[in-house]
Amino acid sequence: MMHPIDIADNIARVRDDISRFAHGRHVDLMLAAKHQPLERLAEAYNAGGTLMGHNLIDQLATSTEGLHNAGFFPITSVIGHVQSNKLSVAMQWADRIDTVDSLKTAQRINRRQEARLACGEVTGLYPILLQINSSGASTQFGCSPDSFVELARAISALPSIHIAGVMTIGAQGTDTDIRSSFVLTRRLAEEMRNLPGLADADVLSMGMSSDMRIAIEEGSTVVRVGTAIFGARPAQQA
Repeated sequence: MMHPIDIADNIARVRDDISRFAHGRHVDLMLAAKHQPLERLAEAYNAGGTLMGHNLIDQLATSTEGLHNAGFFPITSVIGHVQSNKLSVAMQWADRIDTVDSLKTAQRINRRQEARLACGEVTGLYPILLQINSSGASTQFGCSPDSFVELARAISALPSIHIAGVMTIGAQGTDTDIRSSFVLTRRLAEEMRNLPGLADADVLSMGMSSDMRIAIEEGSTVVRVGTAIFGARPAQQA
């Protein structure tokens, strides 16, 4: 028999863990919302989980619209790969795209933001994070570490985009493997901030339910937590 999930209690517990691992440094909790129904997201929002990350663009749109209709206004990020045909919807509903890993994708975002600015739909630059494939896994998206700094330099020249920082998914394997991927990401982020205009690109999004402690120890400023908040997803939805 499955016990009911107490989302508020889980959020409080994860925040306590974050505080313990961070030793006084502020780290944001982003709720990984993949496959979560609207009522669970509303419950999480009411419990203080106002920062939400979406892997699925269709769910980003329907869930965020549903929350808005209920009077809830989360800060949303895209934390999954965005296909070009979903980009307009992603930018309409997400406050930031955290998975930009190529100049081509950044150029598309820039062109879309320029169009939105021209028609008065929005003001200002569109914020993004640059995703690094710090584990080298062929199954993961992300820019190669070897080409990351030059990619950041090229994207920083686009006029309608704001690079806010860096995102990665930790390596699979031992704690040593995981830590190495986070150390690499932190070092590349530090190198990126030496580029002109990027000194304030200080968001470092790394760490999930299983490797949050290591990520925070290595400097993460945002952890993306789903399972520890909502419980395990059904196998068919993983």
